Amino acid sequence: MMSSIAPSTMKQYQSSLRRWREFSKNNGVDMYQAGSIQVIQFLTKRYHEGAGYGTLCSDRSAIALISSHEIGKSELISRFLRGVCRKKPAKPRYDTTWDVAPVLNYIEKMPAMQNLSLKENTEKIATLLALVTAHRLQTLALIKTENIVISTAGITIKIPDIIKTSRPGKSQPEFFLPLFKDRPKLCAATAIIEYLEHTRDLRGALNKNLLIATKKPHYDASAQTIGHWIKNLLKRAGVNTEQFTAYSTRHAAVSAALRKGVDVGTIRRTAGWSERLQVFARFYNKPIQTETNHFVSTILQK
Repeated sequence: MMSSIAPSTMKQYQSSLRRWREFSKNNGVDMYQAGSIQVIQFLTKRYHEGAGYGTLCSDRSAIALISSHEIGKSELISRFLRGVCRKKPAKPRYDTTWDVAPVLNYIEKMPAMQNLSLKENTEKIATLLALVTAHRLQTLALIKTENIVISTAGITIKIPDIIKTSRPGKSQPEFFLPLFKDRPKLCAATAIIEYLEHTRDLRGALNKNLLIATKKPHYDASAQTIGHWIKNLLKRAGVNTEQFTAYSTRHAAVSAALRKGVDVGTIRRTAGWSERLQVFARFYNKPIQTETNHFVSTILQK
């Protein structure tokens, strides 16, 4: 049962489970057999300590993992959380997103690969991949060279490893990156092929991943490292990285795709979202940060 929980999820819930264990011990509650009333008492305590709606939902999910009762389906707990949401409305991390056009223009103006440092090359590849796949950094960190198939039309990348959205019976992600001849300097397929050739002599027997560290001994890059690379390039391209993280490439990419006429079904399939979920509409479809200013200035122009 514990193996069914992803390590990242368990790490996320560790703090909640520790607090629940302390509460149960201090109040004579069986942490595995507690009912809705005891859980609400715990959530109320957390609320008065300053916890917001998102934190309390995480607490409930953590308790539901170990509870013998269906805590996640409790109408009492759901109503309590709706009350919290009304008193402390949860705000999305981003109300707007950044325009991908200046970032792509910056990448297009970068020198040829042979004139860039390994770090600059890697930042370019990571950012392009994040934008054209609209996937999480975790997925990019799992791209292995053995799962890249090069053809005359482009490259196909398969992700057989378990990721956050993996489910029984659900297909694993597979990307096809066509050769993009209209703007060849933005062609992710060509960039990856050149990157593989450029890093061939740097790869050791233990290197399995596409993206490798830019400093010796060139280990396989983690999702966190990839995030640092993307953030560096975004900052040079003019994106406010004090506000937007590397993960915001996902918001920017899918929002840009919708504005340019890509249907929502294609966006969901590309980003790995279920057809039934409203994740895109609720959290990822954001207006460009400058659109409001542009609207105002247009209205006031002579």
